[in-house]
Amino acid sequence: MRRFDRPLRARGFTLIELLVVIAIIAVLIALLLPAVQSAREAARRAQCINNLKQLGLAAHNYLSAGDTFPIGMQWQRYNSGCPGISTSISLFPALMNFAERSDLFNAVNFSLNAFLADNYTVHQIGTSMLWCPSDGTVSQPQTLPSGDFFSVPAGKQERMAYSSYAGNTGTWSQTVAPPDGTFPPCTYASGVNWATRVGNMNGLFYLGSSIRLSQIIDGTSNTLMFGERSHQALVTYLGQANANEWNWWTSGNYGDTLGVTLYPLNPQRKINVNASSGGGGNALAIEAGFSSNHPGGANFCMGDGSVKFLKDTIQTWPFNPSTGVPTNVFQDANLLYSNTAPIAVYQALSTRASGEVISADAY
Repeated sequence: MRRFDRPLRARGFTLIELLVVIAIIAVLIALLLPAVQSAREAARRAQCINNLKQLGLAAHNYLSAGDTFPIGMQWQRYNSGCPGISTSISLFPALMNFAERSDLFNAVNFSLNAFLADNYTVHQIGTSMLWCPSDGTVSQPQTLPSGDFFSVPAGKQERMAYSSYAGNTGTWSQTVAPPDGTFPPCTYASGVNWATRVGNMNGLFYLGSSIRLSQIIDGTSNTLMFGERSHQALVTYLGQANANEWNWWTSGNYGDTLGVTLYPLNPQRKINVNASSGGGGNALAIEAGFSSNHPGGANFCMGDGSVKFLKDTIQTWPFNPSTGVPTNVFQDANLLYSNTAPIAVYQALSTRASGEVISADAY
């Protein structure tokens, strides 16, 4: 007969042992989580760089076919009244024919204003080439308030897709009406003629632009072509409804697909944005400037098609910390911009023919 001196007892963890194991797991998670997040951001940033390279390639293919870069913004009639004209299609639909998205290109009637019913379809489609993976919900089309378009097909809602990128319009933007008589019977007494206003533009894409490669005398490797613009920053500071009115991928307005270096890079990190300002006030710095959700700076496609990461610390014009507006830039009686101090590195990169010499280690 087998004899047992003591009964068998189940062996388990004590409370102290369990707490120690939980603490070790928590420490490991705390150590690993930043590394995982950093790896994910690196992957998103790599995709963003690829998007900009594709845009740069499409722009140069367009240039090869037509000898100029696409027009940044144009005015087109939307009715027979006066004024009856408005800013219209952006540079991006024109590039789609050179970016393997001919379906989007063919969906646009370029002879009509972009926001008439004939061009209804293309607005809400969009393309992943224009969406930075770090830019929140930029890939999600939104329904707009009735009246944002000039006309829509019966029974349809006004919907829009968005862009995380904008063409470089230079240090400032001049949104001006066409010369007198262009759209009779309307006239435009602007106080300064069309040629002077347009001549004040110094970037690659702007109202009526048709820039040739030979006009980029500062060097294509030192001139910005496309840059990031954070749609998520608008959502964060202005709310979803106000953000829906900006960064329209088919609109040529400078708050949609054209960006300026008038404001510092990533202004949402440098100024006190007034969330109640809606479409005006110091919110203009985010609406019109360049920005991103990447830590430390933003990606830009240069005129030669290369992509560079500009740091937040890049030298820029001194600015009002409440608005982002440079303290050395002013407008004269004819609303022409000029600056009263030497141009800074960030602004110099946005001009095509100002003659600056910029060292690569300056940015």
